Amino acid sequence: MKKIFNLFLITFLSANLFADESVEQSFPGLVSTEVFSMGNGMEMHIERRKTCDQGTVPKHFHPAAGTLVYVLEGLSQSKSSGEWKTYSDNEYWFERSDWVHGGESDAPELEDSCSDLLVIRVSESGKEHTIFID
Repeated sequence: MKKIFNLFLITFLSANLFADESVEQSFPGLVSTEVFSMGNGMEMHIERRKTCDQGTVPKHFHPAAGTLVYVLEGLSQSKSSGEWKTYSDNEYWFERSDWVHGGESDAPELEDSCSDLLVIRVSESGKEHTIFID
């Protein structure tokens, strides 16, 4: 049993230590991403992102069922309620599907602040969960 635990621990640590090298960078600070089949043609995408001095992300939207963003640690912000709001440790917000956001010129500066986020998104299997807009 101890050998199995040690093998699991080494595998887990290796995956997390080298996550930045194996993850496609679609958002700043993407540390890891996993996809889980929910059945009925739906998938759940779970991402972990860490950034510092992040004002806004590239303009995009998420088709399908929307996105929940949970602040594990630090500060982040969203305009999902219609006005900019700053979120801190253990707070979260929901982004409705097809809401175009990112790249806003009126984004408040979060100078000298970092965030560690957990992003949970549901989408249709085999389809893009994020569509970037030029």
